[in-house]
Amino acid sequence: MKNSILIVAILLGSVTAKAQQLPLISNYLNTAYLFNPAFSGIDGKTEITVLNRRQWTDVQGSPETQFMSFNGNQNDLKFGYSGYAFNDVTDIVSRSGFYGSYAWHVKFSDENSLSLGMGAGYVNNTINIAGIRVQDELDPVLYSQLNRGTFDLNFGFNLKFGDFNIGAAVPNLLAPAIDFSDNYIISPFQYQYMRHFVVNTQYDVQMQKGLMTLSPYLTIRANQFTVPQIDAGLMFNHNEYFFVGAAYRSSYAVTGNAGVHLTENITIGYAYDFSLNTYGFALGNSHEFMLRYSFGESKKDKRLENEIKKLKDRQRRQSGDLEDLLNDRLDEFKDEVTEGQKALFDAEKEAMKGELTIAAAEAAANNSQSSSNQNANGSNGVQTINSTNPLGNGSTTTAYPNTPQGGRTNSNIKGYDPTQYAGNVQAGSQGYYVTAGVFGARNNAAKLQNKLRSQGVGADVFQDPSNNMFYVFLLKFNNYESAKQARESGFNGQYGGKLWIKVL
Repeated sequence: MKNSILIVAILLGSVTAKAQQLPLISNYLNTAYLFNPAFSGIDGKTEITVLNRRQWTDVQGSPETQFMSFNGNQNDLKFGYSGYAFNDVTDIVSRSGFYGSYAWHVKFSDENSLSLGMGAGYVNNTINIAGIRVQDELDPVLYSQLNRGTFDLNFGFNLKFGDFNIGAAVPNLLAPAIDFSDNYIISPFQYQYMRHFVVNTQYDVQMQKGLMTLSPYLTIRANQFTVPQIDAGLMFNHNEYFFVGAAYRSSYAVTGNAGVHLTENITIGYAYDFSLNTYGFALGNSHEFMLRYSFGESKKDKRLENEIKKLKDRQRRQSGDLEDLLNDRLDEFKDEVTEGQKALFDAEKEAMKGELTIAAAEAAANNSQSSSNQNANGSNGVQTINSTNPLGNGSTTTAYPNTPQGGRTNSNIKGYDPTQYAGNVQAGSQGYYVTAGVFGARNNAAKLQNKLRSQGVGADVFQDPSNNMFYVFLLKFNNYESAKQARESGFNGQYGGKLWIKVL
């Protein structure tokens, strides 16, 4: 064949197409689902995005790419979907088509998840015959149908650990070969799809409770025929106003990104690539424009708001329950205080009654006969005192100054007859009880009893049937004078709390 120009053109077109089978996008953090279907619907947004990129602006026939995509989710972020149509033109070679993707988001916890995505699409490849210039316009190659389409698949996954993402995708999974024509004797004109591999990592540093995000990222693209290309960059996004970023693209360029959130739903963005290779100044730079429209609120943000609302409602309910509980406890306390005050009043009244009874008995005795007191001292130092018992019989009270804790009761109060200690007397029998507390509820009386026992003071409880009050007593005496002396002296300085006398 004499049309060497055609052969060179097709070969150059094929080489260029191989290098650009994955169009370079500088705003792919905003459209990650274009190359990894696992990102479909991952952010909970429903949106439409339009991209236009012009590369190497000083070269005629340089690559130019357009994307129009949509992205959304369903079933409370468990599933996502996306789709896009594109057109990628490099001189006389062009590719156009559409893809649809579906993703499954599996949550292990609130912070950790796995996303799996699969995409399928149809791609049409065309060689623009009108752009070919040859001497022999009757060349049979020019009469071939240089337009072929094929089916393709994409697959990807992404792992999320807190704010860290790592994933991988395999675009052009089937890697089909397209035969344009078999009119050429040596070999058919063929376009070979290359299976690509894309690895992505990203870490989101949340600031001001998620209002701003700083995201360092790394993306690697490779196939079996080209040297892997690495993008390393940093993106800052203020959710209400703007985003700005920069990246280094190995063996190619430095990229700057900037964008403005015009409203809650509309975002515009721009990316500028400055070439760094040997022919960078001759090739020119690259420009990329993005327009995105979001429908309504992000389901992810809405779900977070609902969770916060539920927590606040739960907190309010708990606060209400706590308030009700405090009010109930306050009412109980008021009742207990009222009953306690009444019991104390009754106790004081009965004490005064006992004193009056003793005074009356002593007065009657003085009028009838003279009284005498006998004091005797034994060899063991025990003192015996005779007194009149208001209960109706005479009794002799013996003091035991060196007596340890009495009988079955463990008590830090010393010096009294073991039979007088709480625990060694029949609680509620007739006598004079030195009490430490009086309550309307048995539980409250038991609490004081346990508290005193934990302090080493023996105590017991009885109920007075006449008023149904519960009394916590420490010792019981057979006459009022002994009980009064024990109460006023605080058991000879061994007890610092308030004491009363209960007479039964």
